Amino acid sequence: MKKVNLIYGQGDVLHTHININPFAEDADGENIIRANIMNLDEHVDDAELSELVAVDVIDYIPLNEVNEVLSNWAKKIRIGGKIILGGTDLVEVCKSMAQYRIAITDANELIHGSQTKPYLIKRATFTAIGISDYLEGNFNFTTTKKSVNNYKMIVEATR
Repeated sequence: MKKVNLIYGQGDVLHTHININPFAEDADGENIIRANIMNLDEHVDDAELSELVAVDVIDYIPLNEVNEVLSNWAKKIRIGGKIILGGTDLVEVCKSMAQYRIAITDANELIHGSQTKPYLIKRATFTAIGISDYLEGNFNFTTTKKSVNNYKMIVEATR
């Protein structure tokens, strides 16, 4: 069973997965591939994956391309397979700002990215509930886990 981990510039390499990172400096062509993560057609057949992990990736995809990208990823998951998406939960950041639990500069970095490199600019924001509803409503996935911890959300869903 094939598993893929998508990384956007920086993130954890999973040694049990094929890791795809468009900015990989240590790509070896086997365990770490430097390639486009927005369209997986070159590396993965439809319904081939038992698991796709994309933590801290969707926030960096331009908002007008998110639907197309998620559709591409969803069709790669086989029946019974799992998708794990993560990112910054906008509701949690906003609640913390409203309650003065977070400085505006920290909130801006959470929402817009560190911007330390040209590609580390976040282009979209989401919520765990929104991602879960989107996967269920558009791709018939079933949410198995939804969590938010320290502004970071994780949504796991199965096909």
